[in-house]
Amino acid sequence: MRRRTCAGAILLALLYYLSARLGMQLFALQPGNMTLLWLVSGIGLVMLVRHGWRALPLILLASLAANYPGLSGPGWQQGLQHALLAALADGLSTALAAWLLQRRLPNGLQRARELGAFCFYVCLLPSALGIGLVCINLFWGGYLSAAAAWQLWPPMLLADSLGVLLIYPLYQAWREMSRPSAEEWRWIAVLSLSNVLLILLAFNGYSGLLYFILPVLLWQVVKVRLQGLYLTLLLSIVAVLAVAARQLGPFRGLEPAEAYLMLLGFVVTSVLVTLCLGLYYRQLLDADASRIHWQSEALHDPLTGLFNRRAFTPLLAAEHQRVLRTHRPCALAVLDLDHFKRVNDQYGHGVGDGVLVQLAALMQQHVRDIDSVARVGGEEFAILFPEASAEEAAQALERIRLALAARPLQIDGEQIAITVSSGVVGYRGGPQSAEDLLEAADAQLYRAKHGGRNCVMQAEEVLPAA
Repeated sequence: MRRRTCAGAILLALLYYLSARLGMQLFALQPGNMTLLWLVSGIGLVMLVRHGWRALPLILLASLAANYPGLSGPGWQQGLQHALLAALADGLSTALAAWLLQRRLPNGLQRARELGAFCFYVCLLPSALGIGLVCINLFWGGYLSAAAAWQLWPPMLLADSLGVLLIYPLYQAWREMSRPSAEEWRWIAVLSLSNVLLILLAFNGYSGLLYFILPVLLWQVVKVRLQGLYLTLLLSIVAVLAVAARQLGPFRGLEPAEAYLMLLGFVVTSVLVTLCLGLYYRQLLDADASRIHWQSEALHDPLTGLFNRRAFTPLLAAEHQRVLRTHRPCALAVLDLDHFKRVNDQYGHGVGDGVLVQLAALMQQHVRDIDSVARVGGEEFAILFPEASAEEAAQALERIRLALAARPLQIDGEQIAITVSSGVVGYRGGPQSAEDLLEAADAQLYRAKHGGRNCVMQAEEVLPAA
């Protein structure tokens, strides 16, 4: 495991170096080692989050190797010195970002309301420090004038922050979620290609199409999970900035510095809006799933998974009203295990719980899909049979009784012989209430208990209310 961890850290360091070199080629501004997008800042943060502070030397080494070709001049010693200072600036800003992330957002970026803190503490503050040191280094080494360094500071700050905004949320979502489904991959491919096409057209005479990139990304919010959205966002932003580094397209006619700043402002806004809506939509889905879960918990017996009395009462009331409207029958049964207290006393409550679970499964096997089975008491159950007479319901109850009596239950190595008594009544409409129907079924159960147990007692029609 330790060898695998080291190999993973080395691979990330290699990715750090390759991303830096590729970024200098794809997104290059003057001077040649300045870029519109610095994905390396996000990769470095992932390295420290994933592998801890032991990854910092690898970051420094990869940054040194990436920066040296752009800073080497007539004297290799001077180039090496300033490349080393640039690597230290990169390492310091990445370390600060990782430390602030751990302090301010220990669980990472989980909610839309955390995006502001993430941008300020993890993106802007560390990037401002690192870019400031880089600009001072370039001015000190004679690579830039003071005015040029000051002019490059804002776009470099945004480029560095963009790298964190695009890479870290993607890494976190990829690590926490299951992989995209085949359908999600199709949406990722289609919408990513759509955005690339819009970008190419926007930078070749159809400038207004650039603003349709954001609607495509927002469409993806509801089509795929976060990692798919973040992947499409990354590909779209890379495409925009790679093309913009060669031609200004919709931003032509402006001074280069102003054009690049406007371009980065548009890109950063698009990224923030997409991240915010993606996170907020996930919060809504999580809240809805939580509501459904707790609603299910409130309406189901935790042991058997059947409806509880709280859920069964409105079902019975609704069925009672249906019979009154349609004059089509229903039946209600109440079941009770015979001598269940002896099982708990002899074998313990763990075995008793096992008996209840197996009985619940047995009942569900012998009823129809439209029937409702509930645990309404300790060892007492109820079954509602829509569109059935008492005789038809009694046949199902008899199958349950025979299956339970046929052989002992196997629970925790114990053989438990147990039987069940049932009472059932039919209802075809009349003045009786749903509560009267339940009392009538209880009366039939009482007859079964006092008639020898292990039997089914039925009444074709519910008894009149007293």
